[in-house]
Amino acid sequence: NERKFIEAALKKGLRVDGRSAMKMRKVQIDFGRKSGSVEVSIGKTRVFAATSADVVKPYPDRPAEGFLRLYADFSPMASPYFEHNRPSKRSVSIARMVERGIRESNAVDTESLCILSGNRVWEIRCDMRVVDDDGNIGDCANLAAIASLMHFRRPDVTVVGDRVTIHSVEKRQPVQMAFHHIPIMTTLAFFQDDDELAALDPTRKESAIATAELTYTVNKHKEICGIHKVGGTPLSPGQVTKYANAAITNAQNLTELLLEKLEKEEKEQQQRARRGESIYTNPIEAFVDNVEKAPEKMEEEDEEGDNKESAEALKVEKKIE
Repeated sequence: NERKFIEAALKKGLRVDGRSAMKMRKVQIDFGRKSGSVEVSIGKTRVFAATSADVVKPYPDRPAEGFLRLYADFSPMASPYFEHNRPSKRSVSIARMVERGIRESNAVDTESLCILSGNRVWEIRCDMRVVDDDGNIGDCANLAAIASLMHFRRPDVTVVGDRVTIHSVEKRQPVQMAFHHIPIMTTLAFFQDDDELAALDPTRKESAIATAELTYTVNKHKEICGIHKVGGTPLSPGQVTKYANAAITNAQNLTELLLEKLEKEEKEQQQRARRGESIYTNPIEAFVDNVEKAPEKMEEEDEEGDNKESAEALKVEKKIE
């Protein structure tokens, strides 16, 4: 049957799709015109990610740190195993693994998201949506989230005393997210409870017959940010180190690919700017807060002196008071 065929091929160092055991499928990264929008595909597995920003109050015990939220949505169109608004154990596990790999490794500098200590900080939200599932969703979602966060540009701000001004993209160049490092997930599947019979970047069929899966989150500096194992195949310390080296090599390759894509996208944005086109199509919302009247509610308020300007000029700059 199909299980025996896949396992027999792996024993010979071959796979059904023609890859070797430690080779990844083709990775494609496509950025949208909207800041923070990206579609990542690994083989036939596709994940769309989008990042947005809001202004909120910080936690009292961390007054100078912003927030990073990651959410994953598994569309029923991606796989018959996903149900609308009813996440399975597998989907919840994948979502948490992606979130831990980025948040708990302190990949994003949350202190750089502070606007006014103890008063206002940026809340960055990254939404991931699985479009097609052909195996290894976690690695694809991780790469999509990282690419989206690195592509995203938040509005620039000016702080004078307790007065905060948020500038539109037409007025000021938007600001890039600050990263400490780039954590990349790499998943390996094991078969027949044999730690020697392993395959990197498993397809959906390979995952279905695997006895265990091991996921590393590492960066190009050879730092291990996390290890997650599902299944009962025992692994010796030597094998864990061996596959960690394979994960590091894969992370270095994907990081290089991602940075190349981001550099190319930046050049295309500069060309659009020289042609007079809008670099980012998403509008920058204004966040205005009157602390005395409504501590928990944000209200829109026109900038002083703009009352005599046109309706278009009113969109240029708004303030938080």
